Amino acid sequence: MKNKYLKGAHLSERKFKEILRLFADDLTATQIADISGVSRVTINSYLKKLRNQIARFCETQHPVPVPVVAYDNRYVETQTDIDSGDMLIAVKPEVDRIVKPVIFGICKIADRLHTEILPDVTRPMIHAATRGRSVLETLDTTERLRRFNGVVDLGQYRLYRLGNSQTDSAHGGPLMDDVDAFWGLTKHRLAKFKGLNRNTAYLHLKECEYRFNYRNEDLYAVLLELLKAYPLTLS
Repeated sequence: MKNKYLKGAHLSERKFKEILRLFADDLTATQIADISGVSRVTINSYLKKLRNQIARFCETQHPVPVPVVAYDNRYVETQTDIDSGDMLIAVKPEVDRIVKPVIFGICKIADRLHTEILPDVTRPMIHAATRGRSVLETLDTTERLRRFNGVVDLGQYRLYRLGNSQTDSAHGGPLMDDVDAFWGLTKHRLAKFKGLNRNTAYLHLKECEYRFNYRNEDLYAVLLELLKAYPLTLS
């Protein structure tokens, strides 16, 4: 059974396109499984591969090459507090260690937003940067922070404005409007999930970046073009 979008799968191209369209419509894995008749385990496998492909594409579009952050999936997860809406980072009981918060930067260049997880940035460093103080830990980290227009502490579900530039010099519009809009989209999407380990958080972050940058286009058609060039594989 030939499927040019998903190599090695016992799934028709028509059925895969149906799944892809439901993903483009931002349905959950459970909803996609119910509608498509494909098991949730299989859907989760396909969606993880798709999000990995999206993340790799987003990484190639970043104007400054950045290292991909690898996390230990075994012990760290985030959970959303239903009452407060806060995303909480928790350690599984069998492991006794300090958990660093998930922090990522947002920058806008031309007409695109780019995100980067910052494993070496701490909450005190963000607080110092927002007050215009020098970030003393490392010079390299200070320079990296200056690239961003906003930084999000995912553990506290909060966007910090760094004040690097308040207008988009290329288009003359308010820069932070897009940063705020992106964070609003991301916050809404991540709140749908009851728990995310750190690798999953990264993939969902890149998916939000991709969705935002193509928000004015037909996402289903955009995804088809991506998978024509870079098909998924089950190997």
